[in-house]
Formats: sequence, C-alpha cells, structure tokens
Amino acid sequence: MDAGELTIRWTVRLALACYAVVLLLAIVHGERPATSRLSRWLWTIGCLLFVGHVLSAFAFYHHWSHQHAFDDTKAKTEAAIGLAFGWGIYVKHLFTLLWMGDVVWSWADVDSYRRRPWPWVVGLHAFMLFIAINGLMIFKDGLIRWVSLTLLLLLLAAWVGTLTHRRIAEKATSG
Repeated sequence: MDAGELTIRWTVRLALACYAVVLLLAIVHGERPATSRLSRWLWTIGCLLFVGHVLSAFAFYHHWSHQHAFDDTKAKTEAAIGLAFGWGIYVKHLFTLLWMGDVVWSWADVDSYRRRPWPWVVGLHAFMLFIAINGLMIFKDGLIRWVSLTLLLLLLAAWVGTLTHRRIAEKATSG
C-alpha cells in the first residue's frame, strides 16, 4: 500500500473517530454535539481530517478529475447495492460542506451554536451518520466494516445506557 492510499484511508478513519468521540461526549454529558471546548476542538480536527481525506482522494486516486470521481462512485455504488448512481459524489460534497459550515458556526458564534435548534442538530447528525455508515459498512468490507459496526453499537449502547441512567435518577429524585 503506497503513501497516497494510506493517507486516503487514515484521514477518513481518524476524522470519523473524532466524530464518534464528539458524539460520545455529547451523549455522556447530555448536550448538543461539539458544544464543550474539547468536543469543539475534536469536531474541528475531525473536519480538517475529512477535508484532507477528500483532497487526498482527489489527488492520489482521482488525479484531480471530478469525472473520474463520479464514474468511480457510480461503479462502486452499482457493485455495492446494484444501482449505478454517480451522483453520490455530490452527497459526499454536501457532507463535507455541512461539516465545514457547522465547524465555522461553532467558532464564530459559540452562544448561538449552543442554542441551535434540535431539529437542525438531529437532521445534521442523522445525515452524517447515514453517510458514515454507508461509507464504512455498506461500501467497505473486512475488518473496517466490523470495527465500524462495533463502534456504532457502542455509541448506541452508551446512548441507551445514559438515557436509562437519567430516567432512573429522575424517578429517584421525584419519587
């Protein structure tokens, strides 16, 4: 495996690891993601790593050809789900732009960012998780698929466990 391929793989893995930690911190602390100083830094680092992933994929794999990226996305989508859909590259661009915009908002107006509406937060993270799950579990195989599934299940368990713990604590204090 050459340096370009390693860069492509590890920038996305580290970016999504940062994202997972941001979600875990939000779950544990009962807050919107990326609102504490630590989680905002992780959110920013993850975003920068993801931008690095996109740039390295275009540099090392697509040779700066958007048509190649479109055709490659189309072929991989057909191989994975039986549907030739190259427009998924634009979904990845949207993912990147939304993450970048959210990071900018988190630093530009911290108070407004902390008060952002729950529908925005849920919608953003539902979309991002959908894309991450597709990228790591539908379009990949082998060890990375199982590691990703394990991390997703751990996040889900943390969320359910935290909700359960909070409900028990609320009943104890109100009853």
